[in-house]
Parts: sequence; structure tokens; C-alpha cells
Amino acid sequence: MFGLNEDQSIRLLYLVLLLALIVGSAGFGWGRMRTNLRHLLVWALIAVGLIVVYAYRAPLQRFVAPVLQELDPSRVVEVTSADGTVELAIVRGRDGHFHVDAEADGTPVRFLVDTGASTTVLTLNDAARIGIDVDALRFNRPVQTANGTAFFARAVISNLDVGPFRLASVDVGIMPAGSLNTNLLGMNTIDRFSGWRVEGNRMVLTP
Repeated sequence: MFGLNEDQSIRLLYLVLLLALIVGSAGFGWGRMRTNLRHLLVWALIAVGLIVVYAYRAPLQRFVAPVLQELDPSRVVEVTSADGTVELAIVRGRDGHFHVDAEADGTPVRFLVDTGASTTVLTLNDAARIGIDVDALRFNRPVQTANGTAFFARAVISNLDVGPFRLASVDVGIMPAGSLNTNLLGMNTIDRFSGWRVEGNRMVLTP
């Protein structure tokens, strides 16, 4: 709190409340002392609660993160490990895959994490939705798919936000209409993080 440690913050809070009690008593008269005191105690509890939440924000964050991920598995949650490292956690979806809700140039886009794909790939519809000029694309780059050889176009996302972290100038491939059902988060994007691992039902990215 304003550069103070926790003990100094609590002492400052005590002095402020004491001053408010004196001022309130003088301004409203002793007849309303009990009401004023009750209001001050409520505000004191709120202030102390905020200090406690701030002081223990790291363990609280680790407690809340799994709850948020169960409600929305594709939600990227920022977690703090026991050694203080800030990481991103993604929960495996019901289909057995990892999905990520990100923002491409400010537009929400959902990706399927594909560690077998070398390049991050967008559908034509989502490419147009984030502002890429799809009419100017040249589909001249070959790629091997389960259905044989396909051709994609190259483009660049200026900013890709994955959780609270922003990746700049991300190369992506754009597939022709009807050739791809979902966007793929490939290794060229995953490798922009310093590390990644799968722990049971979670994928963890280290910025």
C-alpha cells in the first residue's frame, strides 16, 4: 500500500480509522456515536480484507485458477508457481484437446493447440474477421494434410494476446475456404514461449 510494508499499512489504517472516529463524533454528536462506530467498523473490515487479499494474492490465485478453468477450459489462466514463476495454464477440453481463447489484433479467436503443426493456421473466415485482406492473399504455399497436398497463403498477425501476454508479429498460414474447420496454434507460436509442458490434464506455458 503506497510503498509501505504490511505492518506499516495496518498501523496507518488504524490511525485513519481513529481520526475518522474522532471527527465523526465531533461532527454528529455523541447521540449518533453508535451508528458512526458501526459504519467505521464495516469500512475497517473491508479495508483489512483488501490488505489480506493483496498480501496473499499468490496462493489465492493458485486456488482460484482451477475453478475458472473448470468453468471455461479454453480460458488461459495466469498462475504463480510455488517458486514465484508466472505461467499460463490451459485445461484439456472434453474432446481431449487443448483449446485457447486468444485475441488476434484485438479480435477474439479460438485456437486448437496442435504441437504437430509447424505453423499457426487461421481459417479464411477468421482471417477476414481480424482484418486481414483475404482478397489479396496468394494460396501458393504447399502443405501436407490428411487429405493430401493443400495450399495456403502467408500472413502476419501484428499482435497475438494469449492470456495477459502479447506476442508481436506472428506468422500465420491462411487456408482456403472450406479446407479448415478450426484455427490451429502451431509450434512457431508455442516456441515463442520459453517453455511448455503437459501436466496431466493441463498444458502449461512459461513466458
